[in-house]
Amino acid sequence: MVRLSATDVARSFSSVMNRVDAGEEIEIVRNGVPIAELRPAPRRRTISAERWRELLATAPAVDDDFASDVARAREATEPADGAWPS
Repeated sequence: MVRLSATDVARSFSSVMNRVDAGEEIEIVRNGVPIAELRPAPRRRTISAERWRELLATAPAVDDDFASDVARAREATEPADGAWPS
């Protein structure tokens, strides 16, 4: 892991971000004491719009009981905690 001072990171922030984006991990120090680590964020898996359309086209059809199936599944789970209603 590369070690850079907070001052060096501030002076060349864009360059440091490019290095992190390329996979490098950087430890940031202030007065020789580690204060933070920069590392690449986990890459999200995505699919193309074309592949999404293919998946939708091959998905099973929703039957007449779908709404009641969802309602039963929701009733079987505990209420969600937090600010977002389920």
